[in-house]
Amino acid sequence: MTKKIRPRTKVAVTVDVTSLDSNHAERDKHLRSADFLNTSKFPKATFVSTAYKSTGEKTAEVTGDLTLHGVTKPITIQVEHIGTGADPWGGFRSGFEGRATIKPAEWGIGMAKLGPASEEVELFLTVEGVRKGK
Repeated sequence: MTKKIRPRTKVAVTVDVTSLDSNHAERDKHLRSADFLNTSKFPKATFVSTAYKSTGEKTAEVTGDLTLHGVTKPITIQVEHIGTGADPWGGFRSGFEGRATIKPAEWGIGMAKLGPASEEVELFLTVEGVRKGK
């Protein structure tokens, strides 16, 4: 029997955008530049949830505010629960994967010069949470 996971608190995530790594140093340097992400001015991206909706036994939608490039807009992340269990250190962990598609131009990020394929970008998130307390 699979246990249904329901969040008890808000989800808040901060990402160090300067850590971008596409496995190509020159491309990373360009993506971090003022032409795109401008990480010297906007080094962090944040997501704070505002709503949670179960869509199945192991799936859900998490809606919240994404702040990227100094602009905050609502997005919805499609989430799949991929596992739960005790860890070897006495803790309890749950794993999740999420996907959302955004249009960088809506956050003031000039991706158009890369062509039509860059008009939308898929965000792929992998999260492992550790339960606090009992």
